[in-house]
Amino acid sequence: MKLKDCLIVIAHKDELNDDFRKLNANLVVTGVGKVNAAYHLTKKLIELKAQNRLPKYVINMGSAGSKKYKKGSLVYCYKFVQRDMDCTVFGYEKGQTPGDFLPLIIEHKKLIENLPDGVCGTGDSFVTTEEVDSRIDVVEMEAYSLAKICKLEKIDFIAIKYITDGLDETGHDDWKNEVKSSSDVMYEYLMSLTEA
Repeated sequence: MKLKDCLIVIAHKDELNDDFRKLNANLVVTGVGKVNAAYHLTKKLIELKAQNRLPKYVINMGSAGSKKYKKGSLVYCYKFVQRDMDCTVFGYEKGQTPGDFLPLIIEHKKLIENLPDGVCGTGDSFVTTEEVDSRIDVVEMEAYSLAKICKLEKIDFIAIKYITDGLDETGHDDWKNEVKSSSDVMYEYLMSLTEA
């Protein structure tokens, strides 16, 4: 895929190295959490649509936690669940949004074969010791929102997650120690995935 056809979406400024910052028009920094992610991606897509320049691919790169994958691993996600949506008291499955026509797990086309893949669980909390749904392999705070917008707008969505922590009591410190190196690894992978 060509870099000019991609919109790169990153949540946190600490996940950006100088190389990422040079992407300029092809980069959106959303801020942390589902609402910030949804707002800033939607705003950028509206702007690009007005210029008749919608991307072919939205690529979300960022840090995540996992009990399944080791720290320092890159994991490709193309299936997404909203892990903190809970209307089970009304008979819905955990993660299911009442009245939503999309399935509980949003699935995009599988476009990458050279990385392990996992189901991404998005929620507005940094997970340390709480139990994670057994369907979820990777935990973070933005990708479900981005995946849903791309599904509704019919844009291919790719999420590449760098595992910074093991979802345990040292997760906060592990994230701080790993996040800088995550940026270099993610940028290098992005360059291997795309061409100028």
